[in-house]
Amino acid sequence: MNTVIVVGAGGAGIAAAIEAAENGARVTLVTKALYEKDKYTWASTGGCTWKTHAFNVAITPIDSVEDHINDTIVGGSFANNPALAETLCHGARELVDWLEELGITFERELDGSFATRPFGGCGIPRGVYLEDRLGYYIQTALAARLAQLVADGCVSVISGVRATRILLDDNGWASGIEALAVDSLETLTFTAAGVVLADGGGASMYAPSAASMDKSCDGIVLGLKAGAEVIDMEFVQFHPTGLASNVLTFDGSLVEEALRFDGAQLLNRSGKRFMLDYDPRGEMATRDVVSRGIYREIIEGRGFDNKDVRLDISSCAHIISTTYPALHERLIQAGFDPGTNNVLNIRPTAHFLMGGLRIDTEAETSIPGLFAAGETAGGVHGANRLGGNGLSECLVFGRIAGRNAARHAAGRPETGDIDVSPSFKQPSCQNGETPESVLRELRSSMYWNVGPVRTKLGLLTMLGLISTFEERAQRLAFTTGSRAAAQIQTYLDLTNLLLASRVIVEGALMRTESRGAHFRDDYPDMLNEFSGSSATLKDDRLVWSSYGH
Repeated sequence: MNTVIVVGAGGAGIAAAIEAAENGARVTLVTKALYEKDKYTWASTGGCTWKTHAFNVAITPIDSVEDHINDTIVGGSFANNPALAETLCHGARELVDWLEELGITFERELDGSFATRPFGGCGIPRGVYLEDRLGYYIQTALAARLAQLVADGCVSVISGVRATRILLDDNGWASGIEALAVDSLETLTFTAAGVVLADGGGASMYAPSAASMDKSCDGIVLGLKAGAEVIDMEFVQFHPTGLASNVLTFDGSLVEEALRFDGAQLLNRSGKRFMLDYDPRGEMATRDVVSRGIYREIIEGRGFDNKDVRLDISSCAHIISTTYPALHERLIQAGFDPGTNNVLNIRPTAHFLMGGLRIDTEAETSIPGLFAAGETAGGVHGANRLGGNGLSECLVFGRIAGRNAARHAAGRPETGDIDVSPSFKQPSCQNGETPESVLRELRSSMYWNVGPVRTKLGLLTMLGLISTFEERAQRLAFTTGSRAAAQIQTYLDLTNLLLASRVIVEGALMRTESRGAHFRDDYPDMLNEFSGSSATLKDDRLVWSSYGH
């Protein structure tokens, strides 16, 4: 029995681990966070699956998989890999059966049919749900199944271990990972016959961001440094309605877009309902359109002093506690009480990377034996992900990645060794600046220079800032004692996010059009034909190519 290593313990990672084990592999799941399956909180690190309230599936009599595929590709501005979009939409239907077998009970109508909720860009409501915390129930069910496999000896879960390098054999195939123990800073080597990267990319090079701050594009950077191809990184989705909260944990956390379908309206500082100026659908337009409208109101001075706008929920505040109980709890914790305050402070929040490692329909990257799923992978969503497609995508492709990694591993030589080496060598101290301070500057400058509305000047400015940040990252000061290990993790977050940010900005500069979530004020029109941008890393420099579908 050969070993498959899965990096990441969110929805995609656990789904991959389950499938790999059930297809005959011995699985080692590693996560840099502490894996505590029964302790999900909004402030916790770890996967974002549990924070999601619904996913799209063509399951009602008036819907079809073909309509779901069409909405996904149109919503992605025709930048999707069509084969991946088809795999997603067909796989979502199979996903419902799988989740019901794991104990999930979806909301139903009185006649027994599946209840569904709307998402922007979908022709009809197709988001199946359970309360407004479907993801939490899914993550709990996945964790229970994983626990069974751990008890049976099929899976080992190793927490507090951060993957730092993909190991390749003499043929250039993935053969394991090198990793760093988060607390002891020891270097560990895991050999394997297949590797799945499912760590969650996360748009955490921005602030505000909906991603938990431990997300730092590790998998994307690991694949890139190993020689894999990265695509479409210029397409960064901003969720229109992120809370603008003085409670740092909740700043950027999401206000469900379903509220806008329930009548919530966006207002600028003069009290104008401005979204109708940008799209006849108003607040019910797709996420990219609404995000740009809000962002433009703010940068052009029509927002409030805190660089936000208002979401008037007076028409639907009375249903929030019963229809959206998780959102209600979150709003209370963030300092907003829908019972007494019918106006929320919001701004677009960086939410999702459509780009990532290029995969095929078997979830394999351009490196044999290296698989990717979830936000680490690119090509499924095109230039703009439809709301409701993220949760289904991470689970559908997580399962595919695990299944195929097991099949790939079955024909390889026996693996599964773990070696421990001396501690990580800490970078030298030179200028007294900490990694935390540079990371804060990176996140703020990315938001205002490479946000929902972009220009050549802003992108060039950001490229210069990234070069400066890269130089500063070589001359940082590090603490000693109990804080040392945590600061090393921040340093690694910084270096990974700097490289991922460079890919985003260089890709955005080359895309002289507006498409989906990528909007260039200086090139506002979309070209007739789509040409994709892919990058590889050679001698520490990005090498760019074009691809088509």
